[in-house]
Order: sequence, then C-alpha cells, then structure tokens
Amino acid sequence: MLDLAAVLNALADPSRRVLLQRLAHGPATSGQLAELLSVSRPATSQHLQVLQAAGLVRSTALGRHRWHELAPGPLYLVEQWVRSLADTWAAAPTLDDRAGAPQRTAESRKENTP
Repeated sequence: MLDLAAVLNALADPSRRVLLQRLAHGPATSGQLAELLSVSRPATSQHLQVLQAAGLVRSTALGRHRWHELAPGPLYLVEQWVRSLADTWAAAPTLDDRAGAPQRTAESRKENTP
C-alpha cells in the first residue's frame, strides 16, 4: 500500500527530484545517477533507497550494474491528493465571502491563483 507521507517526504528533497526527473527519461544505472548529484555515491545510494521505500523507483541487478527505473504509481497518488485539495479550496468560502464581498465562482478563483 502506498503511503502518501513517505512519497511526499521522498519528493521533498531536491536531489531525489533530480533523480526522478532523470528516470522519467528511462532506466539508468547507479553510476549514471550518481554523476548527476554533487554528493558521494553512498549518499546517492541512500537517496535511491528512500525513493524505493516510497515506491517511486524499482531497481534490478543486471550483470555488474544495478539499474533503476521510475515507478509512477505514487506520483498519481500525489496528483490525486493535490487535485482534491485544490478542488476543495476552489469550492470553499473565502474571507471575502465572510465580509460580504461579491461571491466568486470556482473558475474565477482558479484564474486568480499564482
């Protein structure tokens, strides 16, 4: 079962996001991924372990290399959560609503977001 907190924690680190962005283009070896980061290979390995634990990366040993690929399932979980949060916000009253200002529609609220 996917754990939203573990996925969000894994995505919180910029180095892990770099690894995921690379893996979105296809599988890569541990060495190829380590070259992307300005940290040691053991540190890269730790980042990959966090991504694996969150279900974002699958790893396979082939020959002398360990290959990693993106597992997008948890990203869809985050997408659903964020979409639900945004939809709830769009339908919720605002401080303007409480002060008697004219009501805004959900569409106009979405247009005014940064």
